[in-house]
Amino acid sequence: MATAPALEFAADAVPTVRHIGHEREPVVILDRATGWVDHLRDFAATRSAFAPAAEMGSAYPGLLGPAPLAYVDAMVRRVLPLIATHFTGAAVRPARARGNFSLVTTDPAELTADQRVPHVDTADRLQFATVHFLSSESDDGTAFFRHRATDFETLDAERLAPYHAARAGDPPPAPGYCTDGDAAFEMIAAIAARPDRLILYRANLLHSGRITRLPTRPDDPRSGRLTGNLFLQCRLAA
Repeated sequence: MATAPALEFAADAVPTVRHIGHEREPVVILDRATGWVDHLRDFAATRSAFAPAAEMGSAYPGLLGPAPLAYVDAMVRRVLPLIATHFTGAAVRPARARGNFSLVTTDPAELTADQRVPHVDTADRLQFATVHFLSSESDDGTAFFRHRATDFETLDAERLAPYHAARAGDPPPAPGYCTDGDAAFEMIAAIAARPDRLILYRANLLHSGRITRLPTRPDDPRSGRLTGNLFLQCRLAA
């Protein structure tokens, strides 16, 4: 993975927490998280080799590129105590971490059916995801949803089978990105994008990028919807 000088999160960035939906799952919001937005955007534009997400086996609607290792490491260090405080109530250790830059580039009319509905990244409650907004755009964000037929807002191993069975009877998703919900999914919360805002949530929460429009040059990290993302598998500390 690409390297960069040592980076640390802003010491004075104070987290806020929203407990969303019926299940009251926490979403942690960290504003002015790093002070690195310009540096990270420049790194993404000049040193990160983006490729279509589909080529990497991902359903993400756009491009993925490697992020600086120092940035990924700093995100891990910053979110571990937040996970212990707001999610598990006990110390956790990282088991596996993957970080990258992401650019949404897929035209709404070209989305697959799966890309038009909310999703989870895993059914594991000890896996967490972050979205670090690096774009100057601020009219979208990340939204979270409840599946109307099952009333599920999170998925775990026990819920997967009934969820998929119920999904088979859902109405087809409307064209375009799922921004405010539809006949099958109710939006329960939306976190607006702000430059240098980082959000942290369990990766088994039903969620979707809230994409209201694509920028003129969506594949350009300096003008597109650029985010830094971390997927962190944890285990409880002994």
